[in-house]
Amino acid sequence: MKFILFFLASLPCLLFAQEAPADTLAPAALGDTTIYSFADAAARFPTPCERYDTTAQAKTECSDIAVLDYVNQRAGYPEEARRQNISGTAVIAFVVEKEGIISQARILRDPGGGLGISALRAVAEMASNVRWIPAMKDGKPVRYRYTLPIRFKLEAPKPYVLTDRDTVYVEFEQPAKFIGADSTFGNYFNKNISYPSSGEDSCQIGQLDVQLLIKQDGSVTVQDITDYNDLGTDFTFEAINVATNSFRQWKPAEYQGRKVTTAYDISVVFAPQSAACQSTVTNYNSAAAAMNEAQVMVQDTNQLDAGLAKMDLAIAQFPKDGRFRIIRGQTRMDNNLLGGACEDFRVAKRIALIDWYDQVLPLLCRGVEE
Repeated sequence: MKFILFFLASLPCLLFAQEAPADTLAPAALGDTTIYSFADAAARFPTPCERYDTTAQAKTECSDIAVLDYVNQRAGYPEEARRQNISGTAVIAFVVEKEGIISQARILRDPGGGLGISALRAVAEMASNVRWIPAMKDGKPVRYRYTLPIRFKLEAPKPYVLTDRDTVYVEFEQPAKFIGADSTFGNYFNKNISYPSSGEDSCQIGQLDVQLLIKQDGSVTVQDITDYNDLGTDFTFEAINVATNSFRQWKPAEYQGRKVTTAYDISVVFAPQSAACQSTVTNYNSAAAAMNEAQVMVQDTNQLDAGLAKMDLAIAQFPKDGRFRIIRGQTRMDNNLLGGACEDFRVAKRIALIDWYDQVLPLLCRGVEE
């Protein structure tokens, strides 16, 4: 679904009170570490206007437009917000350091539905990709607090999304339907999938998420695959082979009377069958059930600590489960437990090779690294 982002007012007028009085002197060895809300010249997003002999106001106006364009290209409209028809203004505050990098980004206002996190991720990308023109006070660069209000507004969606090679429809009158002899794709998959023998010795267990494309001619390709437990190539090849061998056992989706390509998602849990591994399977099922219960609990602020404690116990049993790490990391990030979120997302990235949180990791982990 498309969206439009707006600035609500000129940015310098929206800056918050500084963290320390402007006349407070920092130790000489450290220089002035005050974070200012007002300065002789505000921090600016870099634009071609900086090369021109023009007024500070003109350069600030160019900066405002450029920041808007930058955020507009990077902030996605979350599925949860689309589903619940949520729109509104997210407000993100951050500090532009003397060197022009940004730090301490945080959400000041969140309309819900993931809009605040989406805005934060777009801002976080600037930490590694953009060097700002720092604010100036008494002829010297100073730290400067910047506040960015971003308005999300829903518009009528297109019925499809474009991938690298395909037009994938997300709206259709008739969904893709499995028409094989096994009656459902789940039955077909369970009948044909095999646990690779290479995993029995180490009792490997875990989940793969596979996104298929069911094309107009009934052929099946794999669009994406996520291995949350680093099961390895034997497991991913097994899932891919079973999925793609369902070729010609599908009736394609239809949109406005014509056949179209659509996505179909399936989760595959691989569990070893040998008697020596049954305790591992039992423990994994218990941990997965605990994570499901904890996700419900953390929606209630009164049960947040108890829910996180339940997640901790599950992850203590399976510390290298990327899916568990993502769930706890998201919960921690949503509740401003940024150091813990940094840890979980880093582990998940190493295990599952995901890049979903790359834009926000620099800001989540800045305090940890420092």
